[in-house]
Amino acid sequence: MGKERFEDLYQEVILFSKARGWDPVPADSAKSIVIEGSELLEHFQWDETDLNKDFPKNKDWNDIGLEVADVLWYLITFCEKSGIDLVNSLEQKLQRNEIKFPVEKFNGKHNEKFYREQKQKYRQKKSKNR
Repeated sequence: MGKERFEDLYQEVILFSKARGWDPVPADSAKSIVIEGSELLEHFQWDETDLNKDFPKNKDWNDIGLEVADVLWYLITFCEKSGIDLVNSLEQKLQRNEIKFPVEKFNGKHNEKFYREQKQKYRQKKSKNR
């Protein structure tokens, strides 16, 4: 999906919600993101398929897609109400992750050891700043 199409859909969600008086405070939207994320995860509960190896074909991917849309919907309302530019934030995160997880350390394969080391450094730095 192109950036322009995403921005159009973003605005459609905002207008749709406003027209119906749906104006949740950011905390309610944040809670709803987690709740809807849990509903997405329910599709994989008790699943014997190893999602890291096999693509589960016995799923209702349309229904799963609608759960993904619910998560995004609440994320959009959260960002709108909080004054967060979602696209800008995503661009910033990509730039930070390019530095934090340089492609040379992965070469198209997951490098679990390096990934965990980076996450540990991040957590240590975060706890020092508290």
